[in-house]
Amino acid sequence: MGASPQIFFMAPPGELQDWFWRGRSRARAAELGYQVRLNDRPGPCTSAEWAELLVGVEALLTTWGSPRLDAAVLARNDTLRIVGHVGGSVAGIVSPELFARGVRVCTANALMARSVAEWSLMMTLVGLRRMLRYAQFGAGGPALNWDARQVNLVPEDAVIGIWGFGDVARWLIRLLQPFEPRQILVSDDFLTEAAAAAAGVTPVQFDELFARADVVHCLTGLTTATKGRVGARQLAALRPDAVLINCGRAALIQEEALIAALRTGRFTAIMDVFEEEPLAPDHPYRSLPNVILTPHNAGYGRDEYYLAAMLDEFDRFFTGRPLQLEVTPQRALAMTDATLMRRRG
Repeated sequence: MGASPQIFFMAPPGELQDWFWRGRSRARAAELGYQVRLNDRPGPCTSAEWAELLVGVEALLTTWGSPRLDAAVLARNDTLRIVGHVGGSVAGIVSPELFARGVRVCTANALMARSVAEWSLMMTLVGLRRMLRYAQFGAGGPALNWDARQVNLVPEDAVIGIWGFGDVARWLIRLLQPFEPRQILVSDDFLTEAAAAAAGVTPVQFDELFARADVVHCLTGLTTATKGRVGARQLAALRPDAVLINCGRAALIQEEALIAALRTGRFTAIMDVFEEEPLAPDHPYRSLPNVILTPHNAGYGRDEYYLAAMLDEFDRFFTGRPLQLEVTPQRALAMTDATLMRRRG
């Protein structure tokens, strides 16, 4: 086993660093003989401070809150060869300067995507089963309704619509296949006929997706082109009793239009993401009877694997083997841009 490359994990000391640098990740680093230097600066760093921390680094681990790796941050580094993102989208991390240097970029997005797809499958079945009409969840909500127990729509009779064809969508399509849905429709600007045929899906135009599907999943990345693209027209086109599921990004849908449409009672919405998080106690979503809400946790479950997976990518890179989780510059541009999202406070 050769000497360990110079690896630096950018997460600040505290909860986030501890969450990822634990159990499986520590064990995998030991197995590979890797020494991982941890960031010991608790506060936000300036570009100059990051530049100092990156001197001599060959392999960089980034995560939520890491800076964009631009010319200023990379100013004192001439050794960086690979970046492993301990998270999902790298849109806010990469830069033209980074790719111009020939630095390879990989991400744990596929692992997170699998968890999100499992949540999406679960909510697809919950929606098709019309569970809000008859199920009782604990003692605080509506009572068990025996009269409405026969309103289910089985997957074989359902048309499933998916906006987007990224990692989550691909995983969801795989998970849906054993349920034999009548048809899976996909709307995505970059979906080719060949890719659609290979995945067993039918490509459709954006507006057509909302008009034809019994369940619509919003799974595309949040970019300037997709922000707010779902508005009153698309919501009005939804079929009666349709299910709209959003665990992509809240800003894909115009919030005021969604609230107004939900108040008609024509369809059900299942949401894991919100314009401002945490969701305010008095938000209108909380008082609507045709809404299921979860606290932005669809992607949880495989977190302990993220950093270990990036170390495995580093091992492949430094031993001359193909990367499995690489992100191209083109793919990075289509991923969610966190600067387009809002947070409370």
